[in-house]
Amino acid sequence: MTTASANPPKRFRYNATLAIVIAMIAGVVAGFIGGAAMTEIKFLGDIFFRLIQMGIVPFVMCQIIEAVGSLTGKQLGSIGIKAVVAFLVSSLLASAFGLFATWVFQPGAGLAETELVQTATTELTATTTTIQDTLTGFFSSNIVSSMGSGAMVPCIVFAIFFGIGISVYRTNINEDCVLYQGIREVNEVLLTIIRIVMNVAPIGIFAYVSASIGELGIDILIPIGKYILVLFFATLIFTAVWIIVVSAYCKLPVTRLVPKLGRMTVLAAASISSAVTLPTEMEDAKNKIGIQDEVANLVLPLGMPLNSNGSALHMACTALFVAQMYNIEFAGGALVYVCVIAWLLSLANAVAPGATLISLTMLMPALGLPIEAVAILGGLEYIVAAIRTTLNVNSDVFCALLVAKSEDAIDYEVFNGTKAREA
Repeated sequence: MTTASANPPKRFRYNATLAIVIAMIAGVVAGFIGGAAMTEIKFLGDIFFRLIQMGIVPFVMCQIIEAVGSLTGKQLGSIGIKAVVAFLVSSLLASAFGLFATWVFQPGAGLAETELVQTATTELTATTTTIQDTLTGFFSSNIVSSMGSGAMVPCIVFAIFFGIGISVYRTNINEDCVLYQGIREVNEVLLTIIRIVMNVAPIGIFAYVSASIGELGIDILIPIGKYILVLFFATLIFTAVWIIVVSAYCKLPVTRLVPKLGRMTVLAAASISSAVTLPTEMEDAKNKIGIQDEVANLVLPLGMPLNSNGSALHMACTALFVAQMYNIEFAGGALVYVCVIAWLLSLANAVAPGATLISLTMLMPALGLPIEAVAILGGLEYIVAAIRTTLNVNSDVFCALLVAKSEDAIDYEVFNGTKAREA
């Protein structure tokens, strides 16, 4: 046997995460160099996101139906209640922390007299909302209409009830439910489609990033750079605290946990969509971190719309920044109100690119802030969304870890890499 045959050359192995990082960096550079001309290729990014999103609603619904349908009533109550409590508490804390960081560093102070603020205009109409409206919106009168409009929370509520129905049917009537097996197979097919589309992710992400940066330009970044820095570091610190708490409670070394979050974090920042990131997030949570199926399959899809730590922090930070920018005073009980409104709106936050405008048009009138601020902040969609989506995604995994630890559903051998996860 020759040396060449004994030691064949290594084949090139495509690294999707590295390709996305390169595409994102190249997109930023191209956006600054090419400027507004790069907006001509934005349609490629829009096509990519549409290809991903076309199957996300049924994928999330089927995941939840399968997860809930596989559980007994006792398991569902235990896992579901713990997950919802973790979601609500962590998002409220994120909102409070975003408010605190903005109150301390005052990023909006001194901008009231600038040309940026005085010339801000918008054609958007304010969207008023109340706590009652938000809660009522969680329930759909027409599930087909909710699926068509991409309203995730009503779809998830329906999926939970559908899953409960299957669970009761399998427990009391027929354990070998054909419908349940069919939903499992639909899940696999949808996941296969998403994996195929993800092969062109670098192209779509390059096009979207370069177009967004090219349209934004540096003129708007300089005067509100302090706001972006406060939002970034507040998100970073809150994430670090989350990691420390989860690592200590679950007895997982920080140095080993953080690298396992890498792929989903990069994809979240690049795609600025929790929905696009969900399949990768679920795969890594199971195969790298060791969260068992009964927890991962329920908590992670459920957390996508209901556990938006990043959105809660972002909206609280933005609300106080706008108040500072227009010399509007919030103090005492008013700050508590801002914190709660930002928290509640995060529960109804969209999970796809373009969500910032929707959130802001609800947030500003709810707090009596000028709708004109949307004209300033709406242009920051990519930068702001990249920051908040990473926390949205990672906090879902952190909440799932807390629930999994309480249910003894973490496979430490998978986490340590001493065995592959069982199918």
